[in-house]
Amino acid sequence: MNRDLSRRGVLAGAGGLGLGALLAACGGSGGSTGTSASGGASGPAKRGGSFRLAVAGSGAKDIIDGQNIVGKADQARIVAGWETLLTFDRDYKLTEDGLAEEVTAESPDTWVIRVRQGIEFHNAKTLGADDVMYSLRRLVDPKLGLFGGAALSSLDPNGLTKVDDRTVRLKLKQPDGTIRESLAAYVAGIVPDGYTREDKEQVGTGPFKLQSFQPGKQSVHVRHPNYWREGKPYLDQVTIIDIDDAAARVNALVAGQVEAAIDVPFAQVPIVSANKALVLFENEGGGWLPLCMRIDTPPFDDVQVRQAFRLIVDRDQMVKQAFAGHARVANDLYGVFDAAYPSDLPQRKQDIEQAKSLLKSAGKEGLTVELVTSDQATGMNDMCKVFAQQAKAAGVTVNLKIVDGATFYGDQYLKWAFSPDFWGTRGYLSQVAAGSLPTSPYNETHWPPKDTDFGDLYSKARAEPDDTKRAAIIHDMYQLEYDQGGYIIPAFQNLIDAYSTKVRGFQKNRGTLNLDSFGRNYSEISFV
Repeated sequence: MNRDLSRRGVLAGAGGLGLGALLAACGGSGGSTGTSASGGASGPAKRGGSFRLAVAGSGAKDIIDGQNIVGKADQARIVAGWETLLTFDRDYKLTEDGLAEEVTAESPDTWVIRVRQGIEFHNAKTLGADDVMYSLRRLVDPKLGLFGGAALSSLDPNGLTKVDDRTVRLKLKQPDGTIRESLAAYVAGIVPDGYTREDKEQVGTGPFKLQSFQPGKQSVHVRHPNYWREGKPYLDQVTIIDIDDAAARVNALVAGQVEAAIDVPFAQVPIVSANKALVLFENEGGGWLPLCMRIDTPPFDDVQVRQAFRLIVDRDQMVKQAFAGHARVANDLYGVFDAAYPSDLPQRKQDIEQAKSLLKSAGKEGLTVELVTSDQATGMNDMCKVFAQQAKAAGVTVNLKIVDGATFYGDQYLKWAFSPDFWGTRGYLSQVAAGSLPTSPYNETHWPPKDTDFGDLYSKARAEPDDTKRAAIIHDMYQLEYDQGGYIIPAFQNLIDAYSTKVRGFQKNRGTLNLDSFGRNYSEISFV
């Protein structure tokens, strides 16, 4: 079978066989559910081979950019080619294992970055201070609106000074205690001086170099021969294939047409678990699927409606029915691993009578709303269906509109009045920067209200060097979101992926991205 398989071929192959036939063809009947630290097969890493991954795509909206993503296909591609100055380990702890050998503070508003010696880009150019300065300026360019720059608004593009060929001094607009965390975000990749998304040759320092890219179909990445991490990567090639339908992704994996697939549907977990040729890979992280209410658009511009909708949710039932138990109850607040997470706030529970009362007070009895959704993450559509059922008890009619990824992330994205989305693990202030400020690139709810001091509190918290004082400020921010927010966050869901037993190297990971951050940039996985 041609290992560089097109999306059309995968779907055609999957469509021609039922799941039972596919299982029989693979000899699967009683198999592997291994999710140990080593994951899948054991033994020494083998050099060579082409690894194929199935992901949900965004059609023509797919992008490749070293500092920006929209959907999960973009995530899978960005980590192959680009790396960050600092990194997070598998426990989501900040580490100095990235491109920088040093990121230190000279004062609260002045930092020094020194990159490692001898790191080469894909085009054999040596990484240096000029590349760091260009990357940071590009990240915060307001004309580009890059995801990677969302948490770096304290960075002054005119305050960068080249100290020597490997060292840059940053003068911030104000003190920022989150700067190191922001530099470790996977979307804050370092690109070469002069880089643009339109470059024919997409250049980074990552373990794999882009060979070809067809938006909505697939990308092919080949090993970077001068990669700086000794002995890595093991693979020769990584092919990332867009397959929007979750069941079709599993079909392709069962049929041996790909070696891994992300976001296994809960209904198909038993099928994967029963297959001896596959490993079911589940990670309990801090990811969350919100229902997003636009607070500047009727009916959600009335805080009573938002409060009512949050009280409609039976969270235990949601975990059981929408997430098949592969989640933990949440409280409409993100950043569960943050040291300042407010576990003292009362757990919100379903209260249909109070929801009805709030809707009546708002003049919205018998309300009908449209909920636009797409199967872009496991449980996304199911969560919407369960909510629609639960809403009936409060006299609310929820009309579901299920669209494909290209439509969902098309021109209306971030404009839907009511829709779900997906987010991964982040610290609270980093997540605020990404999705809860007027300057955020992905502010689905259009938070905060104009009559709150939420933005001022964010600036104050980021500049506060004392952990205890910062946590108190963050608690006030959490309180505002708890009382008035536009997110319904019923649960923190687990990431459930699957891969062939022919692959080794995946390990448990609490971080943002699927499949152990895609095998730690695909650099730590191999065939056996």
